[in-house]
Amino acid sequence: MPEPDDSIGRIVDKAYDALAFDAGGQPDWAAFAAVFDEQALLALRVFPEDTAVSLMTLAEYAEAQMRHDLGSHGYSETPGERSTEVIGDVACVRQAFTMNFVDRSVAAVDVFLLLRQADGWRIFSVASDMEQATPRA
Repeated sequence: MPEPDDSIGRIVDKAYDALAFDAGGQPDWAAFAAVFDEQALLALRVFPEDTAVSLMTLAEYAEAQMRHDLGSHGYSETPGERSTEVIGDVACVRQAFTMNFVDRSVAAVDVFLLLRQADGWRIFSVASDMEQATPRA
């Protein structure tokens, strides 16, 4: 089923693209923040070892994401199946994705809530959790 508005999918894709980086780098935090409302909140388990889902601002997430010396290893997320529902000026996107660490892959699901604003769609909330880690061969 096609998305009601492909700009919603493009916004979500930009968030995933901005998080990818090679060893020795870091995410493109400016590009990541550009698709979010400045007051956005994220509720997620950043690493498989995290014992609980944490509620964070964008700045808190950026700090948490770079724990465990992630910058020296690189990281990316590969989007999978997506469903989108639009109710007026609010959109809900359920996005399956794979977290790609240097030593393992982890299946996870993000639920994005977006708000249509004068300048287009912006993400105002993400809730996420993951399945068990799968070691890389």
